[in-house]
Amino acid sequence: MKNQPQDIKRIVALAEDRGLFNFTLAYFDHSGRLRAKYYNTSGLEKAMTDGTAMNLGIFAASLNEVPMETSPFLDPDNQFRDAAIRLMADTCRDFPLDGEKPGLLLIGELIDEYRAYCPRAFLSTELARYEQMGLRAYGAFEFEWYLLEETSKSIASKVPDSINVRSGFEVFYSFVDQIVENALFRDVIDCCETMGMPVETIHTEFTQIMEAALRPALGAAIADNGGLFKAVMKATARKHGLLASFMARRNMIEQSCGAHINLSLRNKDDDSVFFEEEAPDKLSDTMRHFIGGLQRYTPELFLMQAPNLNSYRRYQPGLFTPLSNTWGVNNKTVAFRAVNANRGATRVESRLPGADTNPHLALTGMLMAGRKGIEERIEPAEATVGDGWSVESPEELALPLEFTASIDRFEQSRLAREALGDGFVDCYVASRRWQIEDQQSTVTDWELRTFLEGA
Repeated sequence: MKNQPQDIKRIVALAEDRGLFNFTLAYFDHSGRLRAKYYNTSGLEKAMTDGTAMNLGIFAASLNEVPMETSPFLDPDNQFRDAAIRLMADTCRDFPLDGEKPGLLLIGELIDEYRAYCPRAFLSTELARYEQMGLRAYGAFEFEWYLLEETSKSIASKVPDSINVRSGFEVFYSFVDQIVENALFRDVIDCCETMGMPVETIHTEFTQIMEAALRPALGAAIADNGGLFKAVMKATARKHGLLASFMARRNMIEQSCGAHINLSLRNKDDDSVFFEEEAPDKLSDTMRHFIGGLQRYTPELFLMQAPNLNSYRRYQPGLFTPLSNTWGVNNKTVAFRAVNANRGATRVESRLPGADTNPHLALTGMLMAGRKGIEERIEPAEATVGDGWSVESPEELALPLEFTASIDRFEQSRLAREALGDGFVDCYVASRRWQIEDQQSTVTDWELRTFLEGA
């Protein structure tokens, strides 16, 4: 995808009018982390036309920044090669965290041979498939996270149960707790508003968890906003002397942190194609088939929703996490919740991902499965009424709620290889298996408690 000349000129002129010497070049890696660097504005036009260099080391680093020996991007003889990244004009945003002047931030996509490894490029390609069907995606992410009275250095020597959680957030939707932390919340809300990704709601949740829902957006901005929100929340928390953790499950006692994807489809007239006044539950055939596709194909694409070893700690009874491949109307105990309040609000809410999910891959996977459902006119299973947590899915629809099983299903997925390519699937699978290998080579705190004296 190339930028239009008039958009490039507009953004270059904007940087000149503001007297900016630098702008922020940003990129989301395979784990959804926002990588960035300051770039001189003299190279802004070139970065939006021919592209600029991005070090492939960002793909070879694990979540704790350890090089993964199995990564195809690790080149010990020549260090890390550079890939070409093109900044997308439609991602240009005001960036209030960039000093006193209002800065600019632009997100890029890999081009040429390395586009086949770019999560945002996969999303752009999938959205283009919907455009060919006369459809546009519209939606937003919700996230849960913990605020910790820790730093990256302090947690290095701690065990899970000794992490210090920010006190004062024990009450669900607490007016008092939220007023006490108003300065932190206000900084996040103001920054997100300036960056064009307004926060719909932000509040305390159960057991010291925070939750925020973003305002709906169109297309790739759904995932861009999700990834940017996590980065902004982390940066703002650090400025307040805290650490924001989107880890799926911090220990085996407290609640886990989830992420919900709210998604609807609109036609070229900006009208919902999920709502139909005369249909049962007011859900159109398109929406039913979309849900049918989610149920049919999500099991083999589950790794795109739950990407890490720790992600699978959430899938336990009692954690408000779906454990079966179910759907229902306005039912929060199922995997896929159909919301049908009115035409504008009708949507599918996927309640499967944890807060550690990569927004671009999670949204792409959801769109891939839903598209296949529409194309193949797949009818969903019978809607679940009542307690969906206790429902068992039939074997052919069962979700792979164990990390190794999820990796194997993704590796064998014909749909993943057709839509994403063999190169990415093999690379992504190798990076997930590396997590298992790294954990198995680590002496854990459980082993110390069990064997240090007892053996």
